[in-house]
Amino acid sequence: MRRPHAVVFTLFWAATLLCQEKQTEWMAASNNPDLQYRSQAFSRAKACYLEFRDQKQGKGSTTFDVIVSYNSTDLGSDGKPAKKTENEHIVTVPTRTGTSRIPSCFAVTDAKVNFLERH
Repeated sequence: MRRPHAVVFTLFWAATLLCQEKQTEWMAASNNPDLQYRSQAFSRAKACYLEFRDQKQGKGSTTFDVIVSYNSTDLGSDGKPAKKTENEHIVTVPTRTGTSRIPSCFAVTDAKVNFLERH
């Protein structure tokens, strides 16, 4: 590879790595280890995207409500990210995870299940 092409390729590769947002590992909901979630925050979109799965998923669907705690992109009076919660209704099936999008989210800090029904 010629040197100019190598430089262009290296710069493109580095820029791609810097723009990628990281997805967290699967974590258990704080009050139910069988329901797991992972999140991905997009700073440009100012939103968090979540995926949920049921470790005890049967052949039917799992329906649950979850309270997601997160740090908002909005700042509190102290100049730090405001802590907020959002109630989400999630449905998972054996072949798909349940998903949710939380606007104005910087980072998810916790998820608690307050209703669960397996079909």
